[in-house]
Amino acid sequence: MTDLLRRTALIVWFPFFYGFRVVVSSLRVAWDILTPGSAAVPAFVEVPLNARTDLEITAIANMISLTPGTFTMATRLDPPTLWIHGLYTAREQDFLDDIHRMEDYLLGITRPHGAPARTDTEVPR
Repeated sequence: MTDLLRRTALIVWFPFFYGFRVVVSSLRVAWDILTPGSAAVPAFVEVPLNARTDLEITAIANMISLTPGTFTMATRLDPPTLWIHGLYTAREQDFLDDIHRMEDYLLGITRPHGAPARTDTEVPR
């Protein structure tokens, strides 16, 4: 019963979680456009995923593409990987951690027992 309650709470909270991310990203991009200079450090980043099903991979790829400042360029299924273009990647590990937090939230909804423990903590090379 606790798994059902946890998943229900995650589903109810999801619009606020993702909406907040979109608003913060929009404000960051808008601030960068409206102020002199640029804080953007664009890069292509390879992101290994814990997502395994087509639904999970597609959902996380779309969530990333709908967030201002990021865009999913390509996917690979074996092993599950995304290539993301990000505008603000000065600290690549922070960028990866942010993507993994979004993925873990999604996996908490799509899987009965939540997201598995993450084994990749370093930036892929």
